Amino acid sequence: MTINKLVIKNYKSIKDIAISLNPDVNIFVGENDAGKSTILESLSILTTGKLNGYAFERQLKANLFNCTSRQDYISAIKAGETPTPPSIIFEAYFDGDAEYKGSVNTLFEDAVGIQITVKIADSNTQIYRKMLEADEVKDIPIELYTVEYKYFSGAPVSFRYGPFKSVFIDTTRKDYMGIIDHFVSESITENLSAEQLRDLAVAYSRSRRDFHNDDTVKTLNDAVKSIIQGRSVSLGLREDDVEAWKKQLAIVVDDIPFDQLGFGTQNTLKVELALRNAEKQANLVLMEEPENNLSFSNMTRLVEHISSSKGKQVFISTHSSYIANKLSLENVILVNEGIVTSYNRLSEDTKKYFVKLPGYDTLRFALASKVILVEGPTDDLIIQRAYKDKYGKLPHEDGIDIIVVDSLAFKRYCDIALLMGKRIVVVTDNDGDIKKNIQEKYADYLDREEITIYYEENPDLYTIEPSVLNVNCENGQPVEDFKIIISSESRCSLKSRDYAGILDFMINNKTEWAFRVFEAEKCIQYPIYIQKVVAHYDEHH
Repeated sequence: MTINKLVIKNYKSIKDIAISLNPDVNIFVGENDAGKSTILESLSILTTGKLNGYAFERQLKANLFNCTSRQDYISAIKAGETPTPPSIIFEAYFDGDAEYKGSVNTLFEDAVGIQITVKIADSNTQIYRKMLEADEVKDIPIELYTVEYKYFSGAPVSFRYGPFKSVFIDTTRKDYMGIIDHFVSESITENLSAEQLRDLAVAYSRSRRDFHNDDTVKTLNDAVKSIIQGRSVSLGLREDDVEAWKKQLAIVVDDIPFDQLGFGTQNTLKVELALRNAEKQANLVLMEEPENNLSFSNMTRLVEHISSSKGKQVFISTHSSYIANKLSLENVILVNEGIVTSYNRLSEDTKKYFVKLPGYDTLRFALASKVILVEGPTDDLIIQRAYKDKYGKLPHEDGIDIIVVDSLAFKRYCDIALLMGKRIVVVTDNDGDIKKNIQEKYADYLDREEITIYYEENPDLYTIEPSVLNVNCENGQPVEDFKIIISSESRCSLKSRDYAGILDFMINNKTEWAFRVFEAEKCIQYPIYIQKVVAHYDEHH
């Protein structure tokens, strides 16, 4: 049973969204506070009735409401109006039994699903009107609210016997005891007979008695023994229930207690144990930033575990491009200020490309507001320095992200940009043939307003080295200042070289010469296409 659509209204950062979901894996990506965690929380509330492990209805607060809706309501109150208090609505549309089917939903669809509504209780509407008349309402009157849990059929929801069993794995929090306790309890139940359980309980009771009879404990009690109101007072262990011994068991890893392990190791074990639990009893897995404090090898194993999981719908929030790429970009849902964009419309070739080469920083690209794609670190350094020479600051200070991308991947990123409606800049070499390497290669993108491609227009200047060198020459030879700038600090090692010698050095020391330009006190001259790149976002602001 899988959720195919999620509706959220007025909850935290989300005003009103309807998200179509993938049947297997859904990967939510976005900046901090974009709404990723809000979506996972909504799914948890819909499938368990709980928020952060506690009953949702016991945690109602005004700040759970979308801040815009809340502020609009408060403004209406201040203006002397009598507004209807805002509601929070969660809806999950899923494949399931006809008993859950009906049209009690905001989309008025005849569908199977669950609806949870946070609203003012019908029995409290009269009280609300009186409070308005008495000018007692200053904010959302949360004390008058109730939470209704219904299937689309109108029947009440019983989470104990409902269609979904979900597990929430949050690696951003150090709250592992529920998962650890479950593992301990399960291990005891599965591996010990009733007689062995009894014997352990007896042994635990015996050890408590032995503690009381220890000579040191007796010495302590003799020292503190006193008479209060005619009664003898001493020290002893608290009384425990019959299964108290189970609570004293804990996980030990390589002779180290669990709570003394590093956070990364704790997270690895927590995720593994939670997934093990999910294998047996959950059909939904919710994961908050699974990459948090995990080593690359552990993250790789986690991805493989998720990939091989069958019969489960997985929801992940992440900042890791590796996770997004490896689990396929078609499963990515970009969340930005409560608005969602699905990647499942990417071409099959593009999706497969990033699965095979998961190291590409696709999420950095997706989250950046202004992007310049370049072929290598040489282009990156030169563009950064040219930008600084023009504006007195580096591109990132103006929110421009320069991302180094293999030229073979340029078209794949262009596909993502077109899907998102994102405007991007591509800086590429002409490789000596503009018709073949620019006009034909990027034919599908040259006329698109989202994509601007800059390149050296002289085919003889096939890459950035001859292009930069060409504009730093007089009478066909490099100027002295340029030679000095790209030479090592200790000596002007390139002073005696001519054009061919300087070009040979630059081509064979790509990053080194560019870094020296980036660090130099003096400025160099830049090719026209680099100047256009630097001015692009200023001119297209």
